[in-house]
Amino acid sequence: MNNTDLPPVPRTGESGPQVCATIRLYLAILDDLSPEQLNQVFRHVSICQACTAEYQLMNSTTHLVADLPTTTPSARVDAAIMAITTNAVRSEAPSRKLVRPVRPRRLTWLIGQLAVAAVLLIGLLTATHFIGLAPGGSQAFQLPPNLSWSGYVLYHTQTMTGANGMIYQVNSYHDLGTDRMHVETMVDGQLDVVAVGDQHTMLGKDMIHHVAQWGADAWAVDDSIFDLAQLRHDLQTKAAVYLDKDNFKGQEVYRIRYQGGLVLLLGMDYLPVNVLQGAAGEPMYNTLELMPAYQVAASMWDMSIPAGFQMGTLPAKP
Repeated sequence: MNNTDLPPVPRTGESGPQVCATIRLYLAILDDLSPEQLNQVFRHVSICQACTAEYQLMNSTTHLVADLPTTTPSARVDAAIMAITTNAVRSEAPSRKLVRPVRPRRLTWLIGQLAVAAVLLIGLLTATHFIGLAPGGSQAFQLPPNLSWSGYVLYHTQTMTGANGMIYQVNSYHDLGTDRMHVETMVDGQLDVVAVGDQHTMLGKDMIHHVAQWGADAWAVDDSIFDLAQLRHDLQTKAAVYLDKDNFKGQEVYRIRYQGGLVLLLGMDYLPVNVLQGAAGEPMYNTLELMPAYQVAASMWDMSIPAGFQMGTLPAKP
């Protein structure tokens, strides 16, 4: 770079706003300075707090840009930078009729305009880089607008521990389109209760004692985390936050954390895979799968009282 158009490097002991302005011009082209010029510049920087801060900012920005992954700016970025630089150069272009040397003050203005363009580009690349990494970034995760789970029956099994310490198994079928449920709660040889119903009513059947009871809502399961409409709302309101991609039992998944600490796992097809719970992130369900609704027999949702059953009271839930 030709430094002859720049004002001379301030001598040792010189101070003032004009001196600092000149030093900052040279800080922008350190790689092109001679050893003598570098020595003069850093003598001033070493005793000037403002120029020291300027040098540190420029140095950290250089390292930040160097650490960014290789990327190609979009055509819009190229166009914006070209427009800024072209306008700056045109405003400084000499008239065809009268050619005048560029004065230091005008050159400083031109360099300032080019610096602004560079800072805008750096800021844009940096923002794009961190938006891509930010867990809650609006561009990081979006559910497809045409996504629907209504054609599926959600099947999951869960091992639970009751208030009395009893360990029991819960097998659940949930039609995500009609909101019908079929839930069976079992303890080997001691308990077997099937609850069938929807959001309006639930019929419970004690399969051991042949007793039926209406209003058996307590035997339903809480599948609210699998409400797709609610999930969309929760992502918009930050009640649920996208974390990242991960691997669950050999399958790539999206992780979405709820305020209560549960983490919903969705496959790359945006269908539920499992739910993690607790500090260790243990899977909530032993098995979880979505089956096309047409593959589930209609008898699964039968709410008639079986022959031989009497109306009564179900046993206490574990």
